[in-house]
Order: sequence, then structure tokens, then C-alpha cells
Amino acid sequence: MKYLLVALWIGSGFYARAQFTFKGIVEDENGKPVPSVSIEVSKGLFRTSSDSLGNFVINTSGNIFTLQLSHIGYASKSIHVKDHFPQKIILYFSPETIAEAVVQAFERNTGNKNSAVSVGMISAYHINRVSAETILPAVNNIPGVKMDERSPGSYRLSIRGNLLRSTFGVRNVKMYWNGMPFTDASGVTNLNAIAPSLLSSMEIIKGPSGSMYGAGTGGVVLLKSGISAFPGQNKFSVAATAGSYGLLSVNTQLLLSKKNTTSISLSHQQYGGYRVHSEMKRDALLYTGMYPLGAKRTLNTLFFLSHLFYETPGGLTKAEMDVNPKQARPAAGSFQGAETQKASINLHMAYASIWQEWLITKRIKNITGVFGSYTDFENPTIRNYEDKYDRGAGARTVFLYNRKNFDAVLGAEVQKGFFSASVFGNNTGHKTQLQYRDHIRSLQANVFVQAGYMFKQNLQLLAGLSVNYFTMDYVRKTDNPLIKDLTRFSPQYIPRVSLMKNWKPVSVYATVSKGFSAPSIDEVHAGNDLFNKALQAEKSLNYELGFKARLLQNTLWLQASGYFFKLKNTIVSRRDSSGGDYYLNAGSTRQSGLEATLNFQPVMKAPGLFKTVLICINYSSIKALFVNYQQGFTKYDGNKMTGTVPNVISLNADFVFSNNIYFNSSWSYTGKIPLNDANTVFAASYNLVMTKIGYKCKIVNNDSDIFLSISHSLNRPYGLGNDLNAAGMRYFNPSAPLNVSAGIKMNIGL
Repeated sequence: MKYLLVALWIGSGFYARAQFTFKGIVEDENGKPVPSVSIEVSKGLFRTSSDSLGNFVINTSGNIFTLQLSHIGYASKSIHVKDHFPQKIILYFSPETIAEAVVQAFERNTGNKNSAVSVGMISAYHINRVSAETILPAVNNIPGVKMDERSPGSYRLSIRGNLLRSTFGVRNVKMYWNGMPFTDASGVTNLNAIAPSLLSSMEIIKGPSGSMYGAGTGGVVLLKSGISAFPGQNKFSVAATAGSYGLLSVNTQLLLSKKNTTSISLSHQQYGGYRVHSEMKRDALLYTGMYPLGAKRTLNTLFFLSHLFYETPGGLTKAEMDVNPKQARPAAGSFQGAETQKASINLHMAYASIWQEWLITKRIKNITGVFGSYTDFENPTIRNYEDKYDRGAGARTVFLYNRKNFDAVLGAEVQKGFFSASVFGNNTGHKTQLQYRDHIRSLQANVFVQAGYMFKQNLQLLAGLSVNYFTMDYVRKTDNPLIKDLTRFSPQYIPRVSLMKNWKPVSVYATVSKGFSAPSIDEVHAGNDLFNKALQAEKSLNYELGFKARLLQNTLWLQASGYFFKLKNTIVSRRDSSGGDYYLNAGSTRQSGLEATLNFQPVMKAPGLFKTVLICINYSSIKALFVNYQQGFTKYDGNKMTGTVPNVISLNADFVFSNNIYFNSSWSYTGKIPLNDANTVFAASYNLVMTKIGYKCKIVNNDSDIFLSISHSLNRPYGLGNDLNAAGMRYFNPSAPLNVSAGIKMNIGL
């Protein structure tokens, strides 16, 4: 008996230490494997992920535990395992809400609820939900963010009212593409060169983020493409759309995934335009690759080519718009009309980046890459013919450290650019005499450090600091002797501190951050043909308080934030009598605002008429005023900040029916916008309604989507983007009140 008890005791000890192995597969609702699913066992006891075929293996010391599965684009799932382990787990596609998204901001790579930052998440689903031909509806659905399109292909981006500097193009907003800087060394981002179909997601960080991303007071946008957009198997997809005013769009994508994973995307889009002289054409090629170099290293590549051409019809006066909103800018005085002068933008762009991800130890990871770009820009205007090119290169490295409740980031970034501008006379779209040729070299660099600590009771502290350098050298080559100049900004130290308290359903955070934004080359060297060395950098201070909550068993997601933003040396745009842009510092501004989002998904894969129902409400309110701003003898103190929308609200409702028909609808209201510093001219408020109805089916055993989209303004005329402080009262750029398009998309397995 004694020996039997000893044997039983030893046996029980072995049993207590026994390892249980469980194998399973994760599939979607169509029976296809889902790779890279995050799988967590018993709240952090063990973590793993599914492979490219959806398979996973779990080793545990017991047979009773909880599985938590999550993947972007699918509804999260929790499974309690007691006696039976499910060998097949099905994840259901979900119209991706921000509650399910993983936030990459500040290299945190965490769930949105656990991120102490106000961020707008845009997935491929959001880009395609009403129209795949433009990203405007998706971007403008983010509270506090507004994208303009003065004419087809001409983008401007404003985050929390920061539009004063953007007569055209995207400025004062830093952009990264797959982790590498896409904004060039001159401070300009050619976002309009990218076809929407090439993007798998956009992450918009609101407010100053210079503690990690360098110069900029508006915010940061993180773009993603390629590998992350696909589920990990070989496939070919093609989409074609046709619509109003000669719209034609064709997009193709090829994914090959074996040991290496590569994707190739081609896009063509053309649009005749609502107004006279507003045709647009864009062709783009994107190649991405991921190549394992071993168990701990991966090499990634991105190569992008684009050609964008669009005509610029020019601004109209209120009287001209009322008579005929479709007309291009007519001749006036000594200046010919936009159509006669062939006013347009012709942009050729190449961009490439290559980077390595290296897991040095289980706690230390490094991401290091290099990138380069070339841009050729031709712009015949009413007054002259600009021929510019810009070439640049740079590097970025980031070290990440993680240990229990502590994590840290250390990194650096450098960019150098060479900019050449030649300006000629313009005779009906042809170059005439050379007026001047300027060369500008720019250099910007920053070093950053960040540390985060999770205290007891889920209290999180995150602090970051960067030091930034920026210089610009100028030479006018056509003068004898040469005219040379230099502008150099003193090193700027940009801190950011945030504190976040996380309860189970609710997180509350507070953030204080500084910002610094040097003027871009297109602002220092603007349309008045001068090098404005006196233009100073903007400096800002931002205070923010917000909360995030997931309620009603994760069917209700709430997010709200309030902020107070002070900006010194505010840069504003003005135009001289000939229509040439120039920029100056306008004292300071104060901006305070409220942003809120509500997502409600009461139905998710339920039996019956509705498979899925998703309701989303977004609201933003901003009070932006000039402070200490005087032009000549005129004071603008207390005036509303030019180009800022005081109130925006949108309501979205998406339905997926049991017969695989879906219906997406949106209504948005945009308030009156002041168009000049004196607040004597405003763009009228407008209501925009957008709908999309589609049917997902099988065509020759291939997943297909057939759809019809309609966009309709309830106010006429209205404009998606107007000129600020325009000369000759030419503020208005009317947009098409009605657009209809239809198309088909097919995914073909290989």
C-alpha cells in the first residue's frame, strides 16, 4: 500500500506538470483560412498566431482555459474551453469599427481603446463603402478631419482646422507609407498621386505628434498598402467602374504568397469633370514585397510609380457661379481664361523604400529602412508656366524594447532634398521666355525617444521627446551675380506626455503636446517668385482630454475628445493682384473643439432578414479664432479662422441582408466656412447624401461584388473645396451635385 501511494503521488505530480497540445484552424465564413489571427490564452498566459493556412498550435498545462481571437476586419471572438477543444474556429467578417482596430500610432501597436491618442481609423472597407474612386467620403467621416477637392484630383487635407497654409496640396501633415516617410523633404505630400485602390488602411493621428514624427502641427497620417491588405493566399482581383461625367476606373491586384509574399497593383482612372476644363487622368503602379531572411529577420520593399494629370478650371466669383457653375475661370483684364491658358497640373512621381524588421532578442526589435523619391511637376497657370522637379532621399531607424509593464522606443530620421523651379511665360499652354530658375536644398532630421509604463490598476504613462533640425539653402541661377540665401531654424525640442486610466469598459486619457512646423519650400518659395526668408516656423501647444468605451457586450463603441490648441506664428496664404500665392505669419490663433464618434452594431451574423447592421454617428465642433493678427491698419483679432468648418455631422447606416445584398448609406452636414481673413465671404453650408447598393455572389466560382453608387448634394451650387483669400473675389469651385456610378469587382483564386 505504501509503494502504491508513492506511485500515485509521483504520477499526480507528472500529471500536474503535463503539457496539453491543441491544434486548430481559423477560417472565415466562406471556409477560407485566415492567417495572422492574434490568439491569446487566458488573458496573456500564452500568445500565438495562425500561419498562412490558418493553422495554430497551443501548448498549455491544463485543459480548461479561454481563447481570445482577433484580427483586423473580423469580429473578435472569445471561446471558453473546458472539455472539448474546437478544431475549427470561424471568424465572421465585420464592417471594421474603430473598436476592433489595432492602432500603430507612436509605435504602440495596441487596440484603439488602450491608446492614449485621438486617432481616426480608415480601412479598405471604409474606403470602398460608398465609392472606391475617391477617399474623400472616408476621410471626411472622421471627426475633426476635412479633405477638400477643388477640382478632380486636387486634394487638400485639414486636421482640426489647419488649412490656412494649403492653397493646394497637402502641407503641415506628415505622412508615412508602410512605416517610411512619404512626405518629401520640402514638406509637401503628393497624396493625390495615390489611387484609393492601392491603400489598405489610413490611420490619422490628430494634433501635434512631433515627439516621434518630426515637424508638423496639424497631425500625422500612416498609410498602409500591400501585404497587410490580403489574407495570405495567391489571388488575382479586378474591379471596373463607370459613371457620370465620363468616369472610368479599372484596378487590378495580384498577390503571390509562398515563402516570399509579393503584391502588384495597377490602377487607371479618368474623369471628364463637371466643370469645363476639369478633366483628370491617373495611372499608378504599386509593388510590395516581404522576404523572410531567417527566423528573426524580414526584408520589405515598396515601389510606386504614378502619373497624374488634371485640368484646373480656376475659381469663380459669386456672380459667375450663380450664372453658370460649370464654366471655367473666364478672362479678366490682362489675364486670359483658364481654358485658354491650358491651366493644369502634370505630375510624374516615383517613390521607393526598403526596410528590414529584425527581432534582435525576444525583447528588442529594430526597424531600419531607406527611401527615395523623384517628382516632376509641370503647372501652366493663368499668369505663367512653372516647371519643377524634386528629388530626395532619407533613412529612418526605430528600436523597440518591451519588458512586462515597461516599453521604450528610440529612433532617428533624416531627409535631404533638392528642389529646382523654372518659371516661364505661358502662351496658351506653351512655355515662352524663361523668367527665372531657382535651386533649393533642404535638410531635416530628428532624433526621438519614448517610454511607457503601466502602473498598478491599469494606469498608463507615456512620455516622448524629439529634437528637430531644419535648414534650407537657396540660389537663383539666372541672376549674375548669383543670388544666394539661407534659412536655418534653431533646434526644436518637442515633448509629448499622456496619462491613461483603463477600466474594463471605459478608458480616460489626458495629453499635453508641443508642435513645431517649419514652412515648406512651396511656402518660402511661393507664387510671387520670391524667397521669403522672413517666414517663421509655427509653434503650438495642445491640451486634450478624451475617453473611449466599449459597452453592451462590445456592440456599442463610444469615443469623444475635447482639446485646446494654441498656435503662434500662424502661417496664412494670400494672393497678389496677378493671382500669385504668397505666405506670411499672422500672429497667433486659438482653437478649441469637441469630437465624438458612436458606433453601434446591434446585429452581427444573426439569422433572419439582416446578417449585419452597423450604425455610426460622427460629430465635430471647432471654435477657431485669430489672436493678435493685423494686416496693415486692419485688425482681425477675434475673427473666425479662414477655411475652418465650425460644425460637421455625419450619419452612416450599413445593412447586409441574408441574401447577400448590402446597402450602405450616409448623410453629412458641413457648416458655413469663412473664405477670407476679414470674414466677409463664406462658403454656404451643404448636405450630402451618398448611397451604395450591391450584391455579393459567385461568378464562375469566383467571389464577386456588383454595385451601384449615388452621391447627391441637397444644396446647389456647392463646392468640396474653395479658394482662401482669393484675389478678385474668385473664391468658389463648384462641384457636381449628382454623381452615379456602377461597377463590378471579382476575386479570382490562383
